[in-house]
Amino acid sequence: MDEFKRYDENGNEINGNENSTNNVEGNDYGDVVETTIIKSHTDESNDNSLSMEKHNQAYSDQCFQERIKNEEKKARKKIFTWKKVIACVLVAVLMGGAFQLGMEVTKPFFEKFVGSTISQNDDSNKFAFEDKNNTTALTEDNLKEVSSDYTSVINKNYESPVVAIAENMKPSIVTITSVVTAKDWFNNQYEQEGTGSGIIFGENEDVIYIVTNQHVIDGARNVVVTFFNSENINAKVVGYERDYDLAVLSVAKKDMKKELLDSIKIAKLGDSDKIKVGELAVAIGNPLGKQYSNTVTVGYISAINRTLESTDKSLPLIQTDAAINPGNSGGALVNAQSEVIGINSYKLASTDIEGMGFAIPVNEAKPIIEDIVNQKDRPALGIRGIDVTEEMGDFYGLPIGILVKEVTEGSGAEKAGLRSQDIIFEFGGSKIFNFEDLQKEIEKYEVGDTVSVKVARKTNNGFEKVELNVKLTDRQSIM
Repeated sequence: MDEFKRYDENGNEINGNENSTNNVEGNDYGDVVETTIIKSHTDESNDNSLSMEKHNQAYSDQCFQERIKNEEKKARKKIFTWKKVIACVLVAVLMGGAFQLGMEVTKPFFEKFVGSTISQNDDSNKFAFEDKNNTTALTEDNLKEVSSDYTSVINKNYESPVVAIAENMKPSIVTITSVVTAKDWFNNQYEQEGTGSGIIFGENEDVIYIVTNQHVIDGARNVVVTFFNSENINAKVVGYERDYDLAVLSVAKKDMKKELLDSIKIAKLGDSDKIKVGELAVAIGNPLGKQYSNTVTVGYISAINRTLESTDKSLPLIQTDAAINPGNSGGALVNAQSEVIGINSYKLASTDIEGMGFAIPVNEAKPIIEDIVNQKDRPALGIRGIDVTEEMGDFYGLPIGILVKEVTEGSGAEKAGLRSQDIIFEFGGSKIFNFEDLQKEIEKYEVGDTVSVKVARKTNNGFEKVELNVKLTDRQSIM
């Protein structure tokens, strides 16, 4: 029988017992496995080889069993660990909820007898407006807030002049309601009301005088004036000037209560020649009727010496961006000194136009108003027309002058044979280029004077010069 020898791990022979058990560490599973290391001589028999194979097979089976056991242990450890984590979380939640519930239940009693020492939830970051100053309340001043100190100083030392203007002018502005007779599609007559505004500008022993636009009372059968205290009184038309769109009304003092006479004021007329573009302009009137009486709108003088192409006269107008609406006609355009500088008259209305109102300069209106009040005869030619400018003349092949569009019935122009489509180019020996030139020349004459008027009259071959002798008539007689 062959002798078994023992060898260490380095191959050196070990004396002693035939079998020795060594502890081998460092296997893949972290456990100690007892193994028997067997070395044989080269001349071992087949039986010994079989024994070695069995021994090695037993060793492999043992290792496999150990690995299975270790895997089962690890799986059990993982499951146990997650169970503990979940259990801890559940316990913490239950304890926290119980604590919060207890705090809410006992809080009223605790605060009643001990006082509030429990910190509240911090709501300071919520957005809110303070009740008094309407300012934003925030906990952190990341941005500066607009200071009201400057505004407070301004309010103490300055008040908008518009406030004083409105108070001063209120007793001087009236509402004018005119009743006209109109006809419907079936030629049936009916009464129709129109409204406008007016300015109290003067008085005498018997009446007070009010100026307005001529188109406000045009064709009126009856005119009623409503004062700032809502008192209504019938008015009389003293006279009007169609070409300037001005009219004067009078209200008898005997028809007015003493309280009203003591409270109304005569408006102060300013100097419209001194106004400048950019100055304050306040429009006061009654847009859309009595319910909006004494409406105040504010703007600036946008331009001066404007002439609207739609008018038949050359009258310089004040342009303003202060809102002028239907019913404002005849109202006052006032400067910062509460002085009337214009009589509101026109507005360009369109979806493409905003803030273009026009007023008759008070300096242009004064002599017309005086003539109407004094019933002075004012000479008139008796036509309506438009200016033919150099551009229009070149484009249409017309002479420069005034193209007559309408001849007033009963006027000196009609009696002298002036016709529509005639172009006036000379009056009393002076060249005429526009209506402004014609008006200046007419003012040099008196009612009843005969003046030479030269016109260009259209013929089949072009134009021919025609001279007419026109007797000037009174404006009031033909208006």
